[in-house]
Amino acid sequence: MDFRFFWKKSVPCAHTSATHGANGGERKTIMQFITARERNKLLAACRRGDRRGQEMLYRKSFPFLLPLVQRYLRDRAEAVSVLNQAMLKIFQSLPDYREQERLEGWMATIVRRTVLNFIRDEGRARRRFHPEAYPAPTSVANTGLENLAAEDILKLLETLPDYLRVVFSLYVFDDYSHPEIARELDITAVASRWRLAKARELLRDAYLSTHEINQQRS
Repeated sequence: MDFRFFWKKSVPCAHTSATHGANGGERKTIMQFITARERNKLLAACRRGDRRGQEMLYRKSFPFLLPLVQRYLRDRAEAVSVLNQAMLKIFQSLPDYREQERLEGWMATIVRRTVLNFIRDEGRARRRFHPEAYPAPTSVANTGLENLAAEDILKLLETLPDYLRVVFSLYVFDDYSHPEIARELDITAVASRWRLAKARELLRDAYLSTHEINQQRS
């Protein structure tokens, strides 16, 4: 079973994650809450360094940007801290924003880049994102995972160690190739492939365990 295509069918990809919820339904975004005129007025206030304007943009952006960060960082407090760093960069970069660009996508790009920079720094400082051992992953058979709802898949992702979840998310959600992941995380393409395979294996095990428990309860 080719998990790359299975997961892409089941879970919203990077370019849609800002406007779709975990179950594939519409999620309200900045543009749906305010008119274009109000948005431009808000952005102008942020460019001037107006604190109230910045706070409003932060509050309206938080609900769809935090889940993006949490795809990579499981700890909420850590995710919020990194998001705050990203928002500071967004405010600093607003003079470069062009109105024809989709605001949510532009912001998400900065947030994702901030998260990856954090992961690289963490990986150099300690072994959290770079384990020493690479045991061979087992092959992953078709186990009914394709029947899961997207929200259930996202819950399973929370069970993965950081170093596996990051690679899986980049490969599946953001459509990165293994060489691209290797460059972003300062690892080898071989290590990226191993982590993806191991993530699939652990997700399968987590699914089977949950499925078995649910069957016993019923």
